[in-house]
Amino acid sequence: MSEQFKYLFTPLKIGPVIVKNRIYFGPHGTMFADKNHILDERYIEYLRARAKGGVGLIISGMMNVMFNCRHLLGIQEIYDERTIPMLKKMADAVHEHGTKIFVQLAHKGRETDIEITRQPSWSSSPIHSSTFRNIPKEMEIEDIKEVVNAFARSAGFAKEAGLDGVEIHGASGYLVAQFMSPFANKRTDEYGGSLENRMRFPLEIIDAIRDKVGDDFALGIRIPGDDLLPGGNTGEDMQEIARTLEDTGKVDFVHVGGPFYEAVFALGLGMQVPLGVYSPYAASFKDAVNLPILNDFRINDPVQAEKVLADGQGDMVGMIRALIADPELPNKAMQGKMDEIRYCIACGQGCFGRVFGKSKPMGCLQNAVVGYEKEIGTLEPAKTKKKVLIVGGGPAGMETARVARMRGHDVVLYEKEKILGGQVNIAVKAPYRSEFGGITRYLSKQMEILGVKVNLGTEVTPELIDKEKPDAVVIATGSVPSRPPIPGADQENVVSVWDVLQEKVELGENVLVVDGGEGHWQCCSTAEFIADKGKKVEVMTSSLFIGVELATTGDLLPFYMRAYAKGVVLTPSTILRSISGKTVTVLHVYSGKERKIENIDTVVLATFNKANNALYRSIKGKVKELYATGDCLAPRRAIDAIYDGYNLGRKI
Repeated sequence: MSEQFKYLFTPLKIGPVIVKNRIYFGPHGTMFADKNHILDERYIEYLRARAKGGVGLIISGMMNVMFNCRHLLGIQEIYDERTIPMLKKMADAVHEHGTKIFVQLAHKGRETDIEITRQPSWSSSPIHSSTFRNIPKEMEIEDIKEVVNAFARSAGFAKEAGLDGVEIHGASGYLVAQFMSPFANKRTDEYGGSLENRMRFPLEIIDAIRDKVGDDFALGIRIPGDDLLPGGNTGEDMQEIARTLEDTGKVDFVHVGGPFYEAVFALGLGMQVPLGVYSPYAASFKDAVNLPILNDFRINDPVQAEKVLADGQGDMVGMIRALIADPELPNKAMQGKMDEIRYCIACGQGCFGRVFGKSKPMGCLQNAVVGYEKEIGTLEPAKTKKKVLIVGGGPAGMETARVARMRGHDVVLYEKEKILGGQVNIAVKAPYRSEFGGITRYLSKQMEILGVKVNLGTEVTPELIDKEKPDAVVIATGSVPSRPPIPGADQENVVSVWDVLQEKVELGENVLVVDGGEGHWQCCSTAEFIADKGKKVEVMTSSLFIGVELATTGDLLPFYMRAYAKGVVLTPSTILRSISGKTVTVLHVYSGKERKIENIDTVVLATFNKANNALYRSIKGKVKELYATGDCLAPRRAIDAIYDGYNLGRKI
């Protein structure tokens, strides 16, 4: 065991349960469920991989305790007896590796998608959901009793299936949080008003669960450190709530969670969020109660996790997205293989973005195996060992090289630049995008560890390929910026995002950034980059708003807050028609009216790229085994490039 970890790999007692180390894989949405919302083999294999990787505790993704609180399709439910066999299978898969497992029980209350349930949502009071934009039904006493019984029934199923404990979801503005918070609870009966009354509902749930499962089963609750909303519970209020929970003698742990959606979306989920953002709240709970405190969110490094424990900011650390990116993180840290860890870069594209932004099963930008652990999670040695020549050292090329080399091929990689990374090296120059460099750090280190022969500063030609005499050639030459076919697009004062971020051009005082429909970070982060240099910036898009794709990852509101603070002008629903000197002609999408914008010194094009596939086309039919991968196939994003590379590495 690595000597640098004094706390991280020590056991912890949580009620009747002893976990082998202080790392837990916390609850999160995956949409890995069957058509009946019952967890399936896909989810079990997903958890099995994290247990095998050495994590001490897994808390499953939230499972609904009733039908009427669905907020996404594919979210698991536990109120049906049919779920017990699969719960047992999940528990067995995790226990096989010495890991304990709890299940998180939830009712979303007003944060329910009524278009799925076709029923009114329920809440403590009829205050609208800003997420789903509906007015909930104020729960009657019989409704409250039904929910209490549903939590207890579901906990009973969890125990019957052989799990080790349950957690009540009392954070994120879900139903339990709605009752506890004066922000959402305006009742005048025995369930509203005073803190004692607002705590009645969660305490009744706790009593009912403990009566159902007995004392030999762990029971905890997730609560926010602060509602972070006017009229909500403050940090001091939440500490008092934690003391109330401890005084019951029936709660075994407190898990620090997020505030209401109204607050958390303003904060965002990405790289702009400070590391260990909830740690101060965990520390305040440690001061308030003697229960074990679970602390997660933006803890992605074992060294950081060790410091959280050493500083008294929790008794366990949740490394959720970190373990999505690298299931083997605990084992690697324990063995001192820190430079082999594939660190989470907080992009949010595969996890939060796919699940909550696009209602699709979860993935991971860096880990193509997520959700496919059973199908592609194991790499088989190549039946025929080949010499594989890879052209291009970006994410797709390096991932192909990594996987092909792990399977036993002799791999040589050529990159025309003097460093590996491809477009990642451009992206990291933008504000709040530096963690993107984790892609290159991991993959380039893998090239070294695995013995891939890397040649930098060399542009590959057909003659070089003939000289190398490879058995297989992979072209991963990426993509390049394109220019729209409009008058004036070839002027000297019209530049690309790449030109700006690499500081290859001198910008004028007045800059127009044109989103060519991509709607993602390249437009928004470049606008911030320019504004940070003191320039006047206007961003224009044909879409209804700037940065449409940032909404999927929870980064839109933080971007808007920063952009407006920096004086960036945001102009939606507008198309670029022509550029003539310093005059730009634009067209409003819906009114059809043209207007001219004068005195634009620099126009920055944030357009879709075009595939850089000339080498591929020139040698097609001239080598015995030829592949193209990543942007060379079609310009997309890093998550697609790495997915391509992984699967191609398995195929060769």
